[in-house]
Amino acid sequence: MKTMQTGKANYRLAARLRGNELLLDADLRKAVEEEHLRAVRRAEGLKCCADRRAFAESVEWERLGDFFLRVGSRPSAVRAYRDAALACLDGDYYDHGTEMLPCRFLRLRFLRMAETAAACCAGDARLRAMLADDPLFREGYPLLKAGV
Repeated sequence: MKTMQTGKANYRLAARLRGNELLLDADLRKAVEEEHLRAVRRAEGLKCCADRRAFAESVEWERLGDFFLRVGSRPSAVRAYRDAALACLDGDYYDHGTEMLPCRFLRLRFLRMAETAAACCAGDARLRAMLADDPLFREGYPLLKAGV
């Protein structure tokens, strides 16, 4: 963080752009990240049906992932999108014949978040390995795809 003085005023550089990447001061980045995590915890504690709570939690994880992408932290974004996908599995499960599955809108959201996490890994073998080590992603979530 830089502090500049001009005349009687002091200025502190909190953010700058490098291409499409937003570079934040470490303290500011941590504060924004903590606010996103507080929003996730609030969503986890909602007093409503499990499907709505799971959806709200997934949305907050997605917002955190979007923030990480804007500040250029792809590994953190992949983890946040993965958590957004997994939050969709915290809703109620319904009988779909031979299987018990989450409701359709949570299954679709799960697939979208899983695909977003995978898209963040494009071109980076280290990030692809993160998802390859996860059994849910390694197996390709066939049951959830079949139930959509």
